[in-house]
Amino acid sequence: MASPFVPFPMFCPYAQWRPSGLGQFPENVDVLTRLEAVDAVCRPFISIWYCHRYLAWLAHSWRPEQANEAYYFETIHLERLLNWSFSQGLSLLDLASIHLHRYAVFFCNPQIDWCAPAACSKFNANPLQPYENWQINAEWRPFLSSPRDASCQLGFAQVVINKFFDFYYRDVSITQADSVLKGFWAQPSQSFDKLTAYEMDWYLSHLEKLPYGEKHKLITLVYFSLARSSRQSRRRLIGSSSSPALLNQYSKNSDGEWVEMLSSGESRVLGGQFAHFFGRYLKHIDLDPEKPLPPHMLFTTSPEGKFARKCRSELVKIAHDSEDPEIREAVSKFQILTFSTLRKSSFP
Repeated sequence: MASPFVPFPMFCPYAQWRPSGLGQFPENVDVLTRLEAVDAVCRPFISIWYCHRYLAWLAHSWRPEQANEAYYFETIHLERLLNWSFSQGLSLLDLASIHLHRYAVFFCNPQIDWCAPAACSKFNANPLQPYENWQINAEWRPFLSSPRDASCQLGFAQVVINKFFDFYYRDVSITQADSVLKGFWAQPSQSFDKLTAYEMDWYLSHLEKLPYGEKHKLITLVYFSLARSSRQSRRRLIGSSSSPALLNQYSKNSDGEWVEMLSSGESRVLGGQFAHFFGRYLKHIDLDPEKPLPPHMLFTTSPEGKFARKCRSELVKIAHDSEDPEIREAVSKFQILTFSTLRKSSFP
């Protein structure tokens, strides 16, 4: 009987990634060995080679300050799908809608041996050795065992997978009326219990106390406080690569309160919590909160990326062990806390 398939990482950390000019493919010896052990019917090398072509093509659209996170976002979803396809004896390049519906079911409830209790490094990094000699971390798994908002995560996966197949079909000059993933389904959004003001205050105050990078932490705090007080859409608050959100969209009124300008031309006071976090953030980036703000980017890194997920995981643990029964009961809410859940909890 064949041994159960054990998933393994296939993409290097961003710091070691080189989009072109590789002397060996794949670079890492351990990854090469694991790919050689995959059934040839899965066409593992050509599958991952096209993923690398896709990443090199997509990288031109990444802003430098967000490239690391963008690379992680793309590769984690490609890695999950590659591992699943290999475990099923399928080639990534041959997947059809029926296979992807099966993957969606698996994605929402991955088997336990594909899950790790906490995020960990893909490789055992050795600064004295080149990346090609690093060993795969045997503890790494493509999913986390902690509860997650599977419907939201599946939506993110769909974005990555659709873009990859659109790229692949164009690259090999295959004309498709629709990508095989256009009908890919995600679970409908489920109702959730709104967070109370007390629970939101607890979360942000404890996030502020975490001993993590100050700049990233303040960006996350400003972003979440805007979810509670701003009436602007998330898209407008974040902006886009071609039109990023700027600091000078906020100013102080005659009473010294921070306000935002609405599309109607009216201003809206953003409240004390935003003022507290925004003031700290401005000082951290060497700007005077008492002077007019320059047209600099509001956020230089994504406020809901890997760092925010790391903080959320830690805060869920703290809440679980809290002596406050109301906070312990809110653990399930904190597990799926995002800008969207804070916004929906703050406004009717």
